[in-house]
Amino acid sequence: MRSAVLSQTNARRGVGLTVGLLITGFALYMLARTVDWRSALQYIRQVEWRWLGLALAALLINNVAKASRWRLLFPVDQALPPRRDAFGSLMAGQLLNFVFPFRSGDISRIYFMGRYRGGSSAATAGAIGAEKLLDMVILGGLFALVIPHFVLPDWLESGKSSIWAVSLAALSIWIAIIVALPFSQGLLKGMADRRPAFAWPIRLVLRLMDGFSALRHRRRLGGVLAWTAFAWAGSVGATWLLLRSLSLPASLPLAILANVIVQGGLSAPVAPAGIGVFEWLAILALSIGGIPPDQGLAYGLVAHAAVLFYPVVVGIPWLLTRFR
Repeated sequence: MRSAVLSQTNARRGVGLTVGLLITGFALYMLARTVDWRSALQYIRQVEWRWLGLALAALLINNVAKASRWRLLFPVDQALPPRRDAFGSLMAGQLLNFVFPFRSGDISRIYFMGRYRGGSSAATAGAIGAEKLLDMVILGGLFALVIPHFVLPDWLESGKSSIWAVSLAALSIWIAIIVALPFSQGLLKGMADRRPAFAWPIRLVLRLMDGFSALRHRRRLGGVLAWTAFAWAGSVGATWLLLRSLSLPASLPLAILANVIVQGGLSAPVAPAGIGVFEWLAILALSIGGIPPDQGLAYGLVAHAAVLFYPVVVGIPWLLTRFR
C-alpha cells in the first residue's frame, strides 16, 4: 500500500515537473524570438552596483518581515517558533518553490514548522493560508491604487475585474473569520462530540482553522499588520531600486504595478524557478510604463537573480542542517 502511494506521488511530481519544463521552454523560446537579448545583456553590464546593493538590503527587509509575520500567525495556543527557524524555513520554502512547481516549498514549510517541531501540520498550513489571504487583500488594494496612473493594455484591462474580485473575496473571508471563527469552531466541536465517526476529520479542520486565529487576536493582529506593511514596503522599494540600478525610469506607481503583476502571476507557479515566466511578467509590467522589451528583460533577469539571492544563501544551509 505504502509503495503504491509513493508511486502515485512520484508520478504526480513527474507530471508536474514535465508540465513546468514545457512552460519554461515555451517562455524561453518566445523570449528568444521576440526580445533582443544582446541589448538586454548590454543593459545588465551597465548595472550600478550601489543601487543593486540597496535593492538586496530592501529584499532582506522584505524577507525578515515576512518571516516575522508568519511567526505571529501561528495559533495563539502554541509556542511561537524561534525567529531563526521561521526565517530559515521561509527561505528554504521559497527556494523549493523556485526549484519545483506547484508550491512545493509551502508543503515543506508545513512539514518543517509543523510535524518536524512537534506541532500541528494542519495549523501550520492554516497560518500559511492566513498570510496568503493578507497578501491577496494588499495586492488588490495596491492595484486599485496605481491603475489611474496608467493606460492599461487590453490583456490587463480585461482581467482587472478578476483581480478586484479575488481581493474582495479575500477581504470577505478575513471579515468572516473575525466574526464567525469562534462560532464555527464551537459548532464543529459539538458535531465531533455527537458524531464520533467524524471526530478525526473535524479535528483536522479545527486545527486548520486554528491557523487563522491570529487574524482576529487583538494582541497579535497589530504586529501582523505592521510586518505586512514592512514586507510590502521592502518588496516595492526593492523594485524601485532595481529600476534605478539599470538606469530605467523609476516611479513609485510603476514599482507597485510591477510587484502586483509579477507576484500575482507567480502566485501559482508551474515553471521551475519561474524561469522565463518571471521575465515575461516583468516585460509586460514595465511595458505599461513605456519601457521597451529589451530593457524589461534586463530588469527581469536582474530582479530574478536578486529574488533568488537569499533563498539560495540562507535556504540551502538551513536545509542542510535539517537533513544532517
